[in-house]
Amino acid sequence: MKILAIDTSGLQAGAAIVSFTDSSSYIIGEIFLNARTGEKSWTHSEILMPGVEQLFHLTRLEPKDIDYVAYTCGPGSFTGLRIGAACALGIARALNKPAIPVPTLDALAYNALGAGGRCFIIPMLDARRGQVYTAIFCREAEGLIKKATDCFPHANDLTENDTEYMALPVEEVLQRLRKYSNSGRILFLGDGADVNIGVILEAFPAALSPPANNNRQRAASAAVWAAEKISAGHKFSDTPEILYVRAPQAVREKEKTI
Repeated sequence: MKILAIDTSGLQAGAAIVSFTDSSSYIIGEIFLNARTGEKSWTHSEILMPGVEQLFHLTRLEPKDIDYVAYTCGPGSFTGLRIGAACALGIARALNKPAIPVPTLDALAYNALGAGGRCFIIPMLDARRGQVYTAIFCREAEGLIKKATDCFPHANDLTENDTEYMALPVEEVLQRLRKYSNSGRILFLGDGADVNIGVILEAFPAALSPPANNNRQRAASAAVWAAEKISAGHKFSDTPEILYVRAPQAVREKEKTI
């Protein structure tokens, strides 16, 4: 099984082709470009399709070799999410292949999949205006990533609301974490964690953070999440899915005047 995965949920744009068998998986190729570095800023629409085309060229694969197309569906940059979804759905429909929406926070948490021991995983995306998009995950001893309520049942104050996708001020997120911080180590990752690292370390001096290569959304991680759901028999809708978590800024500003 081969999955083409696309991520345009943040400042970076990425695409990956990952191969899966019953016993192993490996990245055939991955392209990752930060749209806001260097001498010129690039838009996702300028980067993505040329990147996908180059990915097929460099891996010597044909689009027909792909079995599924996955895309990060949010939360994240509203414009970026729409560009990524349109690209992924266009490719999937042209190939008559299933398109799989992958929650961005799940994909980011999957950067920590594997060895390292049990801990909380807190992916954070910078939502601007003092907020972060986040959810609370955990990594089990054998390396699997789950929602925190599924593998820390002894954290009595951990509620279902704490493990849903949230857009909150970082201080409120940290307050929720304090009530069960004794349940394990905590790994923070993502650009939302980076911009709030001072506040995070003040609240949790022993907080962990990943190296730069695993600290942003990666298309390959989205492919791994998708493969896991496919193997588990999860059914996906043909309807495009975008998970905004909070309303666009224009809508929020309008609501303030009502």
